[in-house]
Formats: sequence, structure tokens, C-alpha cells
Amino acid sequence: MVVARHGQTDSNARGLWIGNGNDPLNSTGIEQSAVLANSLPGYKFDMIISSDKLRSIQTADIITKILKIPVAMRTGLIRDRDYGRFEGFTSDQIMKEYGVKMSSLSREIEMFPSVEPVQSVFERAKRFVRLYSQLFNGKNVIVITHGAFMRAMYEMFVGRSDGIRFANCSRFILGFEGEGVSVLSDLINL
Repeated sequence: MVVARHGQTDSNARGLWIGNGNDPLNSTGIEQSAVLANSLPGYKFDMIISSDKLRSIQTADIITKILKIPVAMRTGLIRDRDYGRFEGFTSDQIMKEYGVKMSSLSREIEMFPSVEPVQSVFERAKRFVRLYSQLFNGKNVIVITHGAFMRAMYEMFVGRSDGIRFANCSRFILGFEGEGVSVLSDLINL
């Protein structure tokens, strides 16, 4: 299973937290998506699973055309974290206005209404792995998701993600065999 972040949007380029936003890819994001598809030689994939947000859908569609594999599912289960009132602001603006240091899995912002708790992101990741095991066991898939969800998957199977940058179209690869999970390739920022 390749776990990858979607390509860049204009909001990403401006440093805005967009979580639930539905921005399209910009020209850089389109190029990044093609680079991601072409960075996977030696692997044969059966399908793509993508978030139901436009930036992930577009990334998946580009990869589909290049690798000639279908999108099997688009699901809200692998969406980004809902950052509530912090969406549409930069980290600097949030620090200045609220005195909070932002990160994808920041627990400091959970005190504010409408912000999705970090535990909820991890629970969604666990549900996704169970779904993958039930529906796609033995299939080689590319999962196109978002920063916080990707970070949760990374922490569940690879290790702590503090201080690691998860750039647009970054990816890591997991191997699932029975009940075991191995890391086939650690995080690569393309």
C-alpha cells in the first residue's frame, strides 16, 4: 500500500490550513501528481483509493491515466482533519490570533469548538485499515489522502512524525501480510 498526499493547491502554496476545503490542484500539483505516478517503478498496482475531496480526486485521476489502473473507491474516511475555525489561515496568523502553534496532529487546538480531535483521525485510520483488509486484502493499492490522515497512518505503522515534513505528493509504502505490517519504503518527499 502506497500512502500518498495529494498534489499542491493554491491554498497549500499560500500556507493555508484547508482541511475540509475542496480546492482544486494548481499547475504545480498537476505536475507533482505525474511525478508521483512515475516514482513507483517496479511495483504493479491494482487500484487507487482516494479521499472524496477534489484535490485527492484530481491527483488520483492523473495517476490513473499514467498507470492505467482504476479508482476503486473515493471515501470521506481518509479525508484531512477538520481544523474548524482555523481553516483558511496560516500558522503565523493562528499563532498571532490564538497563541496556538499549528501542526497536522496538534492537540492544542482541540479546546476550540468544531476542531476534529486527533483521536478521531487515528480512529478513521484504523477503520480504513480494517476496510482495506476486508475489501482489498492482497491487492496493491495507492491511497491518495491528506496531511493529517497520512501522518496518522505513518505514526501507526512507521513511528513518530514530529519534525518530519509531509510535502504534497510525498509517500511511504507499507506491506500487509496476514496480521503483520512492514515498512517497504519510508517517507519520500518528491
